[in-house]
Amino acid sequence: MKSVTKLTFSTTLSILTSAFRDNPGVIWVVKKDQRISARVQELCRFCLTTALQKEGAFITEDQKGAALLIKSWKKQPPWNWLIGYFRLGQHCIGWDRAITIIKRERIIQSKRPKQKHLYFWMLAVKDHTYGLETIKEIRDFVFEYSAKEQLPIYAETTMKSTLNLYLRYGFEIYDTWETGENDIIVYFIRRDWKR
Repeated sequence: MKSVTKLTFSTTLSILTSAFRDNPGVIWVVKKDQRISARVQELCRFCLTTALQKEGAFITEDQKGAALLIKSWKKQPPWNWLIGYFRLGQHCIGWDRAITIIKRERIIQSKRPKQKHLYFWMLAVKDHTYGLETIKEIRDFVFEYSAKEQLPIYAETTMKSTLNLYLRYGFEIYDTWETGENDIIVYFIRRDWKR
């Protein structure tokens, strides 16, 4: 895998948007109106831009997969953080839902560990039919990165199929949260770097 650059930004954004357009957790976050597709793309743009600023955005060699894997202690410059959240409120979640989303994010963040770790924010594969090699490349990269840094990997998912993939690759569930919205359950998972 390679770090995302200006040249691969739009391809990476397309991969993320394609993979997350039907994700229940993403759909719950964005404002539901006639612009929902554009709002999902804006959420993915926010995540990708944030990961880039924290040096944690990667794309596979075949440019069919992406991973946002960031070091938990990396911070964005304050001005970039402010601009990113303004765009998120304006073009994605809507200002009327901002408090709800902030509360949701606080609950999720409270369940993450305080010690240093790698946060696996997003895993996306463009081609679901022939994506096995792409998924293997992402898996190998993430596990090697974790071992090299000697840091555990933490993530969340709301999709059972994604959860099963993570569990197959050695992750374990350490917590859950029933959001009370549309039967959405957030699964909090981790994998030790020594595995």
